Amino acid sequence: MDESPPPEAAGAELVPARRERGVSAVQQVYDHLRHQIINLKLPPGTPIAKSKIAADFSLSQTPVREALLRLADEGLVDIFPQSGTMVSLIDVQHAREVHFLRLAVEIEVQRVLVETIDADGMAELRAWMDRQITELKSGKETAFKQADNRFHDAMFQLAGVQGLTRLLESKRGHYDRIRGLYLRDHERRETVVKEHEVILAALDKRDAAAAEAGVRQHLGKSLAVIDDIRDLNPGYFL
Repeated sequence: MDESPPPEAAGAELVPARRERGVSAVQQVYDHLRHQIINLKLPPGTPIAKSKIAADFSLSQTPVREALLRLADEGLVDIFPQSGTMVSLIDVQHAREVHFLRLAVEIEVQRVLVETIDADGMAELRAWMDRQITELKSGKETAFKQADNRFHDAMFQLAGVQGLTRLLESKRGHYDRIRGLYLRDHERRETVVKEHEVILAALDKRDAAAAEAGVRQHLGKSLAVIDDIRDLNPGYFL
């Protein structure tokens, strides 16, 4: 059964955005479109009309074109000369490679945190855990994913390697869309919270082996059920 909404329905969710002061037009269009794509409000295969985006932002098509080129570099859109632009289909192999990279990095982050995290650092991570629980109870899927990201970003920052979050983000578009499909299920979001609690408990006890095991268990979930996700959304994948 294909649960994917038709592209035209998804495209209707792309509402006009307000311009932000101090941020370039290219950056604003890029950020807005990337958010829509990663959170599947613009599903894979959705056509993108440069003229509509330009009108929504009250811009010429030049900054829109530049933003789309940045998204194309990340593999999030496909640009066909003389034909059009569409949100790229999800590349599972690319997602697996990014997962491999992220797992290796996060295991090392846990090793550092086990040795260095202090009470303030634990309090910060627990605050993001509380935020996730709040968003879980509210049923706000996108807000939950954002809190989840901030939890992991905070660990990178506390380990002193916050620059790696930007590196990974530029490469993880396919991976994040699979993760988004995985987290549509409320019970899976509950599982994420429980797994984060396991990681926090391991850090609190300074247990490196438990922290690594927790990360391996946590990050392996969405790709472990990729066949099921693809069966439910066949039009989303290459």
